Amino acid sequence: MKRFALVALVAALLFSMVSSASATELKVRGNLDVYGMWSANLNDHDSDVADGDNYMTTQRMRTYFDYVANENLKAVLGLEIDNIWGSGTSADWGTDGKGNIEVKHAYMDFTLPDTTVNVQAGLQYIALPSVFGNPVFDDDAAAITVGAQINDMFGLTVGYSRGADSSTNVSDTLLVDGEDNDDVDMAFIAAPVTLDGFSIAPYFAYAWVGENAYTADQQTATSAVAGDLLANADEEATIWVVGANAELTMFDPLTFAADLIYGVGDADDYETKGWYAALAASYKMDFMTATLFTTYATGADEDEDEDNYLPTLAEGWGISPYVGGVRAFSTTYDSFGTDNLGVGSDGTGLWTMGLVLDKISFVEKLSHKLVIAYAMGTSDEDTNAFTEDDDLWEVYLVNKYMIYENLAAINELGYFQGSSEAYDDFTGDDLDSSYFATVGFQYKF
Repeated sequence: MKRFALVALVAALLFSMVSSASATELKVRGNLDVYGMWSANLNDHDSDVADGDNYMTTQRMRTYFDYVANENLKAVLGLEIDNIWGSGTSADWGTDGKGNIEVKHAYMDFTLPDTTVNVQAGLQYIALPSVFGNPVFDDDAAAITVGAQINDMFGLTVGYSRGADSSTNVSDTLLVDGEDNDDVDMAFIAAPVTLDGFSIAPYFAYAWVGENAYTADQQTATSAVAGDLLANADEEATIWVVGANAELTMFDPLTFAADLIYGVGDADDYETKGWYAALAASYKMDFMTATLFTTYATGADEDEDEDNYLPTLAEGWGISPYVGGVRAFSTTYDSFGTDNLGVGSDGTGLWTMGLVLDKISFVEKLSHKLVIAYAMGTSDEDTNAFTEDDDLWEVYLVNKYMIYENLAAINELGYFQGSSEAYDDFTGDDLDSSYFATVGFQYKF
């Protein structure tokens, strides 16, 4: 018995030594939003067409698991669950529906020994530098990035991402060849420079869009400009963009941020080339931060075989719920207004200006945010897009009360009014106002 106890003790010690040598620390972070929404003319902007149900309760949970081996090595898994209460078997009585969990991130993150070179490989978030989210690429993607801080002032990051691969590498059927469809790939390089009171991040991106590259679902999910390139490419298309994001902080609390991007998309029978610019000036006070902003991007041309759009791939641009799709709550929806008016959610074909009053606080734990935005189209009058004769404006208010440090009660109020010559010509009527209100909770952990 004593011999067995001794053997068991030695085995336990050896097991503990092996376990401690390969121990991995698990860290969990994320957020959960649950809220109700009341709305009218939310997407169609037409009071004569019934919305159906003007209320819904929705929620989104994102959870990220960091598997940390040491300060130089970890793996990240990100999951997302979206539910509209009562819609589908995953959010009805029983809540036991399948296929509702989405994988957002799954990547490794490590630093090469004795260097500052960091590598991230897998499903991850990729974003080119920007003020309001980058209109060209700002999304989750399958990618590998390699970045290094060369010195205190200069850094360098290169990356590669695959957007589509429809090939069948190995056929499932005997004596049947696999399908050799082309791919969609994007590579980029960014070289941020940081000085005292000023920083600038120039970058260059290049994408190859191959023949038969996208499945039907992938083509629907891609940007409108990339979709046009695909539709007009008998063999392949290419997209390249060059841009820079800059920040001026030497006059703090008055700060400035700016974007400038130019790009060309070229297919066999179609070409688009255009530019985008953004400028924001912010002044931080004790009780509020005020920001004046404007963006401008070229739009559609009346010629059938060319446009003046900046080519986009996977945009993340937005300034408000109706213009681009930015809200206090995370949501399953994109822009409430611009998509259905022919503008899109990427800021192209649009000139915007507005005022943001953020972090307004006169009472402890209670804060407010007010966005007032106005926009006009920049596309030619004879196109079906949001043209120079069309405009829109929006007022958006957020009220947030911090119940606990990580738990907030949030109320959103949004109002939108737009005009569209194409809609007026088609229906003989103007666009009606759209508005919504939400009440809910947001837990960040």
